[in-house]
Amino acid sequence: MRLAEPRDLYYLCVVAVSALGGRLPSPARDGLGRALGRLAYHLSRTKRRLVERNVATAFGPGERVDVVHTAFFDFWREMISWSERLPREGIPIVGLEHLRGALDAGRGAILWESAGFGRRLQCKRALNAAGIAVHQIHGPNHLGGLLDEDRFRTRTRALVRRFFDGRERRFVADIVDLPASDSLAFTRDLLARLARNAVLCSTGDGRVGQRLVPLPFLGRTTLFASGMVNLAKLAGASLLPVFCVFGNDGRLRVVVEAPLRIDRGPDREQELRSVLQQYASLLEAYIRRWPELYRNWHLLGEFLDDREERAA
Repeated sequence: MRLAEPRDLYYLCVVAVSALGGRLPSPARDGLGRALGRLAYHLSRTKRRLVERNVATAFGPGERVDVVHTAFFDFWREMISWSERLPREGIPIVGLEHLRGALDAGRGAILWESAGFGRRLQCKRALNAAGIAVHQIHGPNHLGGLLDEDRFRTRTRALVRRFFDGRERRFVADIVDLPASDSLAFTRDLLARLARNAVLCSTGDGRVGQRLVPLPFLGRTTLFASGMVNLAKLAGASLLPVFCVFGNDGRLRVVVEAPLRIDRGPDREQELRSVLQQYASLLEAYIRRWPELYRNWHLLGEFLDDREERAA
């Protein structure tokens, strides 16, 4: 295993911001996030152009220019929140009865969060405070929400992962890492957790999985993984989208949506597409309402473009 690569310096900077930023008072945290966002905006020319292109595609040319700036700010604000605590007044959870109802059925529940929208970390903190023990599922190369597509590992990256895992274990029951292969043992483990009425949490718009379905999303075509849909069907568990956004009063709130409808029929492909389209449409509606809380504008269509280039 290599000691480090040039990009690891960036990861270490994120760790430093995540460790120290949360100790600052709220105005200072916002100021730090905005300063780092402005710096990233000016330095990341390629990313900026991708954000500009995809925002224009979603909202029309010349519209929502402010979203381009806040996409950079919101990434750093989320990284700073690794060391934050819950607000003194707590974070209200809207729709908690949907999750309680799913657990009353005794077959577990799967929460579907977004990989790049809303306050994911504060969402889990709020659920933990409400007595919900969440088993968090991550991709095989996860680094605290940072995108890491490199196939090789470094010792520095292992330390970065250990840092973020340690922070996350403060407010989740367990961290479950997806295997790089299609492991039946891993599937059995998740089914066993659901049989014990556990609450799993995974990304509904993640791109890690054996089966990826292309769907229209924010004016582009984006890939959605179908693994959690199959898991929910096998276990008889409910699949509930969850978001953490700002209410009209400016305060954070967690929203647990009603379970997605899984219509079992002879056409398995249509089943998967129907459930994924429900989630994609719901997530798009949230992003259009709060576009400043979406950090992955630059990734829209990227993985599909890569796949098409390899096939050409």
